[in-house]
Amino acid sequence: MTKCLKAILSKSILLLLLISCATHVVGSEGSHPKAPKRIKINPADAETIGLYFTEELNLYRDTDYSNTVIEYATQSGWTFGLQLLNVPISGGGAQSYEYDGYVTLTKTLKMNSVWALAVGTQIGTVLANVTPKQLHNFTFADNLLIINDILNVHVGPFFVNDALATIHQPIGVMTGFEIRIFPKLLHLQGDYFSGNTNISGAILNIVYYPLLNLQTYCGVSVPGPNSGNEFAGNVGIIFNLK
Repeated sequence: MTKCLKAILSKSILLLLLISCATHVVGSEGSHPKAPKRIKINPADAETIGLYFTEELNLYRDTDYSNTVIEYATQSGWTFGLQLLNVPISGGGAQSYEYDGYVTLTKTLKMNSVWALAVGTQIGTVLANVTPKQLHNFTFADNLLIINDILNVHVGPFFVNDALATIHQPIGVMTGFEIRIFPKLLHLQGDYFSGNTNISGAILNIVYYPLLNLQTYCGVSVPGPNSGNEFAGNVGIIFNLK
């Protein structure tokens, strides 16, 4: 790829970051616990194993939150993670629960060259300012289909308990896609969670790789209908230590 094209892509990423930040001033009324972070279900292989550090900012109308995720992916398909979500860095109150702590565990089974099944769970609670503590749980079985070198899609059922969903709607469907516009340079990722619970809605991010072991991304979170959640801009960075 030419230096000119790389320069154009870099400017495009900067523009997208500015667009993402602009969603900070757009929102709808609502106050619910934090939905799970985007679930990565790519089969563990030579490109995905190792230690991952993610720092993501969620930019609401009057509040900014920090989200920190540490994950370790093994070559045998296991992924272990720790998450600290909804830590206010300015404002507050965009979510009714803050300082959410989670433990995550996922096992990815590579069925064949085009199909993988990821089964996982996310368990945690609010670490501060709320008593009594309630257990939050999100469990899923997701099918990843590799269409070609450019496109993969995923779909599968999930279970969410009432404490996290905020209503009794325990079963739903999750689906999404990844388009490698320029593989290992510029990707487009989207995810959707069905229903009208706290975790329902869509996430759309564009991912830029300044280095092979470094990803930067920005995008928007769109709440599900009648979920009470707010629109938010997302800006994040993922660093891989193999």
